[in-house]
Amino acid sequence: MIKKLLLLCCCLLAMHTGGFSQEQRVSGRIVSAKDSQPLPGVSVALKGSSNIVSTDGSGAFSIGTPAGKSTLVLTFVGFLRKEVEVNAGQSSVQIRLDEDVQQLNDVVVVGYSSKKQSALTSAVTVVSAEQLKDVTTNNVGSMLQGKVAGLQVVNSSGAPGAAPDIRLRGVSSVNANQSPLFVVDGIIGGNYDPNDVESITVLKDAASTALYGSQANAGVIVVTTKKAKQGQTRFEAKVATGFRTADFGKLQVMSSNELYDHQKEFYRDYILGAPDNSYKIDLGKFYAERPLTLRDQNYSWPEESFQSAPIYNFYLSAAGRTEKNDYYVGASYYNEKGTFQNTKYQRINLRGNSTYHFSNKLDVTNNINLSANMGKSYDYMDVYYSFLNMPWDNPYDETGKPVYVDGNSTFKWWSRDKVNPLHTIENSDHSYKGFDVNYDLGVNYRITDWLTFSSSNRVAASFNKGTNFVSPLAAGTYRGSGYLNELNTLNYGIVSNQLLRFAFKFGDHSLNGFAGAAFEGSQTEYSGASGRGLPEGLRVLNVVSNNQLVNGYNNQGYLQSLLSQVDYNYKEKYFLTASFRYDGSSAFAPTKQYGSFPAISGAWLISNEDFLAGSNILNYLKLRGSYGITGTQDIGASRYLGLYSLTTQYNSVVGAVPYQLASPTLTWESKNQINAGLDIGLFKRVNLTVDVYRNNTKDLLLQVSQPLSVGFETKWENAGNVVNKGIELGITSANIQNKNFDWSTDFTINFNSNKLEGLPASIVKTGSWSISQIYRNGGNLYEFYMPKWLGVDAQTGGPLWEKLTYDESGAVTGRESTSDYAQATIQESGSALPKFQGGFNNNFRYKNFNLRVSTYFNYGNKVFSNNLRFMMNDGHEPYYNQIQMPDDAKIWTGPGDTQATEPSPQNSANSTETSTRYLKNGSYFSIRNIALSYRLPKAWSSKINMEGITVGLTADNVATFSNFLGQDPQTTIQAGSFGTPGVSDFKYPNNRQYLFNINFSF
Repeated sequence: MIKKLLLLCCCLLAMHTGGFSQEQRVSGRIVSAKDSQPLPGVSVALKGSSNIVSTDGSGAFSIGTPAGKSTLVLTFVGFLRKEVEVNAGQSSVQIRLDEDVQQLNDVVVVGYSSKKQSALTSAVTVVSAEQLKDVTTNNVGSMLQGKVAGLQVVNSSGAPGAAPDIRLRGVSSVNANQSPLFVVDGIIGGNYDPNDVESITVLKDAASTALYGSQANAGVIVVTTKKAKQGQTRFEAKVATGFRTADFGKLQVMSSNELYDHQKEFYRDYILGAPDNSYKIDLGKFYAERPLTLRDQNYSWPEESFQSAPIYNFYLSAAGRTEKNDYYVGASYYNEKGTFQNTKYQRINLRGNSTYHFSNKLDVTNNINLSANMGKSYDYMDVYYSFLNMPWDNPYDETGKPVYVDGNSTFKWWSRDKVNPLHTIENSDHSYKGFDVNYDLGVNYRITDWLTFSSSNRVAASFNKGTNFVSPLAAGTYRGSGYLNELNTLNYGIVSNQLLRFAFKFGDHSLNGFAGAAFEGSQTEYSGASGRGLPEGLRVLNVVSNNQLVNGYNNQGYLQSLLSQVDYNYKEKYFLTASFRYDGSSAFAPTKQYGSFPAISGAWLISNEDFLAGSNILNYLKLRGSYGITGTQDIGASRYLGLYSLTTQYNSVVGAVPYQLASPTLTWESKNQINAGLDIGLFKRVNLTVDVYRNNTKDLLLQVSQPLSVGFETKWENAGNVVNKGIELGITSANIQNKNFDWSTDFTINFNSNKLEGLPASIVKTGSWSISQIYRNGGNLYEFYMPKWLGVDAQTGGPLWEKLTYDESGAVTGRESTSDYAQATIQESGSALPKFQGGFNNNFRYKNFNLRVSTYFNYGNKVFSNNLRFMMNDGHEPYYNQIQMPDDAKIWTGPGDTQATEPSPQNSANSTETSTRYLKNGSYFSIRNIALSYRLPKAWSSKINMEGITVGLTADNVATFSNFLGQDPQTTIQAGSFGTPGVSDFKYPNNRQYLFNINFSF
């Protein structure tokens, strides 16, 4: 018996040993079919077994196989799955993987998650880095102009480092911030450089934005920064340099001769009501007060103040992937000198993105962004005088230095306010500097095949310092004393998201989503001081000797949230998404802090149905619909509290003064959104997207007028609605595609209207310069409210306005003209918001040449050109320079002058008061950008060990076509303490920009 057992064990041992001796290894290398670069991290599996290995940093692998033939299954993100038959013992297998172009282009990052484009149920637009790079700027917002349907981008200032105004689907609130929420790499907020951007995703409807709850009321822009795509380290370098010139639009000032002839009209023999008027110009008196020598003194103040300025942009990056680590490092430097004297902006940015794969279950991401900026701003009054000073004044002395001038100067200075802005600029400084740091830590742990824990966290801190300095040498208020003001701002905070993600697939059904919690907290600390009495040559606060003032305050807020989302699809044809977010904000009283923000959306991918299979015409067809709610709490902290101000003193002791009425019931402003969309693909060449939406923002956060007995003019309350409706259309088409020539086009247009409802009373909001806008039930948002200009009285040369008469019911019964401004009827005169806007862009490629032409259009808005009340002032201010008059403009010359468009300077009382005279059509069409590039043949670039070299020329803000009289019609649409939406008022001009670009990849 024992002998038999020993014999059996020997047989089993021999069999087992034989099994091992039969296993052999197959080794080889996997590369990209596109460029033969090694691919680390490729999953290599032995088909029919659990044996799986991954390629190393050089793309090499080695895997055990049984004797004979076997099949290896290769999978890698961004590449097509491949099966390869191998023989046992092969040692140099070379495998090439093809990119999955559809997959690379199909995945859309929507903030908390990523989805295939075919699975989207919401209104989303993706803009790639390739589409952004035609415009060189320090702000992504400017790059997006004309490229996203429904996104209005207004470059309202050309100052160095200025950010544009951005509105998505119009304006849906009165007081809350209407700029879209920016999300960087899946976390709310954050800093980045445009060169580091991989793609931009614009989330438009509630189905895509409700997950951001109370902060997504104005839409969401998701920024995804670059990560490694290939195994071997790749380097990229960009250099852009060129210059900018100020674009004055149609705000061209008069030359010396033009102003001289224009002012003759001030000497016409005409006194209203006098019986012996000759209506002739008294040339004797004119020459006595305006000597002919003035024609020889011609100084263009705008040309002296605004000059060509250089711009530089440098960028270097490295990205690579090893078996365990994906990394990207980028550095950029941006330097923009302002076209206005003594203005500039510089920024340096460093970014590092890294994802370390500890195992098949655990990935850890570390992203850091460091940036610092510094620059010099400007004083509004210096720009003001640079347009209004007269060409008869020489700004320089005999040595070429700006001349000092004030009211006591003994020499003749024609300009009204006795100010030389060039001297003021030389003796003042408005500098600023700051730094910003963001650190992101992300953890993904795959608990099971269907469950993953995801943690994303950011800590951020920034510091900014602004200084306003006026030397004692400068003319004006601070002559002899000087002035110094400094303000320091420290901001720090944290954002943390903890999510459990799940994904199931059972048969034709797929279910995935997540649930978790989020927290945001921030603290802002302000401190500053100012004073006068500076010794000449010093600009530090400890030497100010009088009018000393210290100020400072803190502001903090937090937001805590629960969030969840579920995505379901059946057979890749029917999709359903539901999400819910529950936010608690410190901006409201404890009993009103929490708000619920649900959303639901669905889509039917009709083109995946059998009845459309194989269609040569309709290759893609999807129907979408969504409903959801977002909210707003962005009106500042402590608006619900009754507050006292402690900034006054009584008997040298701090005194408390009532400052704000309590509003304990103040709560969320909520936006209810409905969206329906249709996506169509035709002939595999044309893609069409149409969206129709209706947004109703309820319980507006408003400062509502109070009875006089209350003792306060206003109180924060929830009152009224804004109804926002519109249609968006986006078209992309590949018009021509062949080996040597491509032509593609994209077109976007958005129609939008904003109406007010449910207000407790007619509320008139008055902006700067007494320019009013009315808020009333049934009315438009940002509706101008002013007398209607009727032109010139042909018999008297006086200004005319419209006067309305009403019956007892308030209906208009008559219209007549009046020369009495006090009797003119204040009327609604048009909104500062456009009726529609969009972009039309074309891209052409011929062999290695590429040409892109981008345009933008805006129609139907009104702009109040406030500059004109100073520069078309009918002789009210004879010592201001004037704008070059339009060709059809004519000053009244005598009774019966029916062609006159401008009043007589002798009878122009109140002609420059607020009226529709200066309210202009803000419609325009602009050639936004022209970019021409050439990619050098690879044979040339390889000679200097470069993978690719591209050189190019770009021109930005090439031309604007508009009937608008004044500066660029792009005018702020941001409501604020110092401005009114749609009012143009001696802004820092936008710039034309010309750049030479060269890009290297190696």
